[in-house]
Amino acid sequence: MAKFVVYEKVSEAVYKRVDKSTTSDIMQTGINLGSGLMAGFAAAIVSQPADTMLSKINKTKGLPGEGTTSRLIKIAKELGLRGSYTGIGARLFMIGTLTALQFSIYGDIKKALGATGGVEMAK
Repeated sequence: MAKFVVYEKVSEAVYKRVDKSTTSDIMQTGINLGSGLMAGFAAAIVSQPADTMLSKINKTKGLPGEGTTSRLIKIAKELGLRGSYTGIGARLFMIGTLTALQFSIYGDIKKALGATGGVEMAK
């Protein structure tokens, strides 16, 4: 969800400054790539703490009788906020570029099908 919201918000912001009817196909693809990159960054930042905790819970064995919730709480306390973002640089690169490419294709397919823009969030 975060990806689509950010993608639409960034696209809207760009098209408030640039007239969509006068932009070339390459420029529109570039806008889709840039908007997708920002959406990917947002998705990576939002999901990083949960993925870090999931990695930690899968790597460590729980104590006998220890439940998943208590393990998650213990891991969260050990990591702290800063620790939950360990590896964010690589994740930003991976998710950002992947999402940029996905939204570039998404935008081109919407254009080819004659689909109108997404739901406007600014209203």
